[in-house]
Amino acid sequence: MRQGMHGMGTTPETQARIGEAVLRLDAWLDTMRAPDGYGGPVAHWWQDCLHFTGAGLDWRYEGIVIGYLNLYQCIGDERWLAKARRAGDDLVRGQLPGGNFRNSSFELNPHLGGTPHEAACDLALLHLTKALREQEDNAWKRYALAAARNLNAYHLGKLWHDEVQGFGNSPDNSTFTPNKSATIVEALFALAALQQDEELVERYALPTLDTILWHQVDAPGHRLDGAIDQSSLAGKKASRFFPFYNARCIPALLKGYECTQRERYLDAARRTISFISRYRLPDGSFPQVIYGNGRVNRYPQWIAGVGDILRAMDLVSVAGRNGPGNDTLAWMLNGQHESGGVRTARGFAAQVSQKEPARLPEFRDVLPVCGWVDKAFRYLTSRVQDNLEPGNATISGTDLTCVFGNRIAKYREDATAIELWQEGELICRYRKASAWAETCIPGGGTK
Repeated sequence: MRQGMHGMGTTPETQARIGEAVLRLDAWLDTMRAPDGYGGPVAHWWQDCLHFTGAGLDWRYEGIVIGYLNLYQCIGDERWLAKARRAGDDLVRGQLPGGNFRNSSFELNPHLGGTPHEAACDLALLHLTKALREQEDNAWKRYALAAARNLNAYHLGKLWHDEVQGFGNSPDNSTFTPNKSATIVEALFALAALQQDEELVERYALPTLDTILWHQVDAPGHRLDGAIDQSSLAGKKASRFFPFYNARCIPALLKGYECTQRERYLDAARRTISFISRYRLPDGSFPQVIYGNGRVNRYPQWIAGVGDILRAMDLVSVAGRNGPGNDTLAWMLNGQHESGGVRTARGFAAQVSQKEPARLPEFRDVLPVCGWVDKAFRYLTSRVQDNLEPGNATISGTDLTCVFGNRIAKYREDATAIELWQEGELICRYRKASAWAETCIPGGGTK
């Protein structure tokens, strides 16, 4: 068994809080399970999925599966491994004959073919494969087969573009998005290691990493130095830089360095963390996007999602340079509800105006979403040092005041449902095992 990977230096009080948060997250995730997987509504930047609430086989599975594997590898309790396998079984059962996964587009669900969502599912399956193979459990083969089918049929078969030396966003959209391609690269490295297939690395993974590097700002002394542009199309860069998405590029860059010992990949990861750290705010949060002209859009600020930023900081720290994150850890932990989930963001209501948000949070701010909560879960499970037992958590209902449509509302959540009330009227109810909202917000969103 391993000690918590990045737990050294954590105070006993913080360590106890991490352990409690993990157990409550586990309990909350159990409430979000439908028969075919983890469901619930989705709030995201500019687009939400508030009607369909069924199981989404998308990037939520990356953090859920790997989080449970973290707990198993740290503690050795087979019940944590069973939860990882249960999630892996969701993906295998939800794979279609062509290799895609059902409902794999997150905020665009119930559509399939989402990026980086299907690659994130593959990455989860390959982590599970590795853990089972090390135990000589032949069940690893079914998870490996599902990941290989998806990567070969969809990512290599439909998304690869020779002229770009990278992957498009969809079969009919050749836009190159570094963070999405980075997740594909991570999955390719994992599959290549399993199959001992150097071609996957040389023909696809490393050229894609080099294309990601082409998107990185090289301007020593400038605040944007090290930032990775959000996307490009036909050789034209978007000139938009998201700290969160920059962080999701770092694990692939470090895998590239690990595989080749080429310093440019390690240097790129370090410079990206330096960029992210420069924009970290005093409360530990990060702005949503920085534009090439210097304009900063601060809102919405992710809360659960900063788990991926913290993970990137820790990975770069392990590689030789510290990335301070204590304030960010507190920012994330302070966002946990009594019912166990973690708030999605702060400032959705200020998304257009970019003015300081009102005192009360907006509905989407307080709404916990599996595909954001998994990022907090994965990170916190990597910091666990104590023996944690599944089901050993005390959680209660959440009842708080928020804003919906510029009017005061009540957010309520328990183990069976999430509800939004306004002046005694039910606006929306999400029964946690249901595929659709019972009472729908008109128009499917809050914008």
